[in-house]
Amino acid sequence: MDGIDHYKRAEELAERLASGHGSDYSRPIFATLAQTHATLALAAATADATAFKRALAKANGVDLNAKPKAAPKPVNLLDDEDM
Repeated sequence: MDGIDHYKRAEELAERLASGHGSDYSRPIFATLAQTHATLALAAATADATAFKRALAKANGVDLNAKPKAAPKPVNLLDDEDM
């Protein structure tokens, strides 16, 4: 299953709970399954977003593993020596 499939399954299970289907015994099981599928859908979406960010950076020639450059030295515009 991919993220979309997990999301759809979570919705189906949640609708089943909301409509009152199932016995008192099965309702907690449906709730647990719905929550599990919702969590897996969120994890898949996060992984997809991370993969997209990396692919976009690579396409733009950005190395995400490179160390950041040092900040430039600040310039004091009020220094009297420059006058």
